[in-house]
Amino acid sequence: MGFLSSFDINGYGLSAQRARINVISSNIANADTTRTSEGGPYRRQSVLFKAINFDEVLNSKLEKNNDSLKYEDPLKEGDRGKVPTPPVMSVVVDKIVRDDSQPKMKYDPSHPDADGKGYVAYPNINPVIEMADLIEATRAYQANVSAVQSVKTMVENAISIMN
Repeated sequence: MGFLSSFDINGYGLSAQRARINVISSNIANADTTRTSEGGPYRRQSVLFKAINFDEVLNSKLEKNNDSLKYEDPLKEGDRGKVPTPPVMSVVVDKIVRDDSQPKMKYDPSHPDADGKGYVAYPNINPVIEMADLIEATRAYQANVSAVQSVKTMVENAISIMN
């Protein structure tokens, strides 16, 4: 796999984690939203990722954009020994799902969204869990940035060797 493939794989990871950070941020921002355009309190959302075989994605893009031969492992590393090398995988956002669990009910008869018994439906969002998820997503994003920087450094070193 070449340097450009490494950039692409990390690009998919960056994009997926950025989407996750945006959804988590929206959850945190709407933790007290009791009224939405759909009616009722805001519903927590989460991002589901899907693993993709990067070689298949790369080959489909190559076929679409030009008449190049499909990508094959030049070192035939997948053919060594009896244990095949697993395919190169990356991730994409599969879908964003809404949590339809029951909202938190708090007694506040003075609130404009209180029901007949004085209870207000609040989103079922735990700020501690959201912050932990945000830290995890941020670290995964940073890991992808570090990988891009490492590949960039390798490319620069390879070019300097050739000069």
